[in-house]
Amino acid sequence: MERNNVQSEFLGCMSAIVIETQAQFEKLKEFMGIKNLFLSDGTPVTQLNLNVDKRIAFYRDELGMFVAYDHPANVGCNYSLKEFNQAFEEQLNLFGDNSTGVIRQPDETLISDDPIEAETKEIKNEVSLSETLNQLEIGSVTPATVTGNIIEFKDTVIKAINKYKGIVVTKDNFLDLTTTRADLNNKKAVITENRKNMKKEAMKNVDIVYNAMGEIVKAIESVVEPLNADIKKFEDEEKKVVKQDMIDKTINPMLQMLIKNNMIDEPISKKFQFDMSWTNKGAFTSKGELTKKTKDAISAEMERLTNLFTQQENDIATIESTVKQLSLAHKLDAELNADTYIELYKKGTPMPAVQERMNQDIEVVKKTVDAAVEKKTQNIQSQQQTSQGGQHVENIQNVADTKNVTILSDEKTGEVLAKADNQKLMALVVSTPEKHQGKTFEYTYSFSGSFGAIKTFSNILKLLSMMFKDFKYERK
Repeated sequence: MERNNVQSEFLGCMSAIVIETQAQFEKLKEFMGIKNLFLSDGTPVTQLNLNVDKRIAFYRDELGMFVAYDHPANVGCNYSLKEFNQAFEEQLNLFGDNSTGVIRQPDETLISDDPIEAETKEIKNEVSLSETLNQLEIGSVTPATVTGNIIEFKDTVIKAINKYKGIVVTKDNFLDLTTTRADLNNKKAVITENRKNMKKEAMKNVDIVYNAMGEIVKAIESVVEPLNADIKKFEDEEKKVVKQDMIDKTINPMLQMLIKNNMIDEPISKKFQFDMSWTNKGAFTSKGELTKKTKDAISAEMERLTNLFTQQENDIATIESTVKQLSLAHKLDAELNADTYIELYKKGTPMPAVQERMNQDIEVVKKTVDAAVEKKTQNIQSQQQTSQGGQHVENIQNVADTKNVTILSDEKTGEVLAKADNQKLMALVVSTPEKHQGKTFEYTYSFSGSFGAIKTFSNILKLLSMMFKDFKYERK
């Protein structure tokens, strides 16, 4: 069976088919379903449910397989209006029904060799998951209708019941109250039972739908949850590939250029912070190139590194200058090593902390140096005392062990001041008393004697000028 001209025009977006009854709608719906048409919002025509009680015109959207419907008066002038019976006259006559019935797939014997009709026969109405999900009609909840007059008489009944609150049973009202109690208990039982049954009955259908919804949700969750993990894993791997590609082709060349131009160094380049948002699809153009926003973000990170390098260079220069100034100020020479603090700084220690460390080390070094100086001074003093006392006395005593020794002693104390033989002369070096410190004494002597005596005396004078910087003599 071939399509008639009206149907071909409808499928070719040239005409609109007008229907008036629900039966006509069902026939047209089946025809459109066979052709795998969809509504303008993407819903399959087979899912369309209309309660037709007025004239409606169906027409193909100019975009292609989509179908729209509206009042005939609102259909655009690009379409010609065709009545349903005109459009399906041949099919209705074929099946002996001009008004009702359902359009069926014709038998193979009725199918011509028309290539269009043959193509139609091979179309399979396979429905995708999305289409299947769209078939669900969630619907809405309509409040249950309950007969009776409970609501109208509730307050009246409760008021009547409350009259018996606090009543005292007496001989006169005993029988009446017994009957009243029985009536109240019976009514309570009836109301309680009906109350349970009413709620149970009202919830029966709700529970069925509610549980069905729960089963669908569980089925969705059982599929979605593993998909979430797999999709995330896949996306993460894809982002890793994109990241590495960006690093190799864009970021590393820029870093190497900065290193070459002494704008950063290798350690600073390793502090580049990659933003994973740069791997999102939105970071690229339709041609697969980086967007201006992404390029600007990368450039901003490069600028951060250059500023960091400049700051580092300035801080290192400050460290070197500070170490030199502190060493000079405290007369520590090379006791402080700037490299120690530079290394500390490069490892991430903030500049204020580095400076605090230098001040602490200065104090330690000062104490060490002062202690060393004090010890050295003490050793010198000890040596001087030994030289002035024991050592020379010992030497003088050694001289006394020889023959022909001349001894000079203090007349009052008997202390040995000097000893000499014919080869050696040893004299005790006398320290200046505290009361004479800083004073200079001047004496004039005139000597005469043998050459040996004068020469020996002259040597002693030279020796004294070497030992005492303030001792001077003059030969006239």
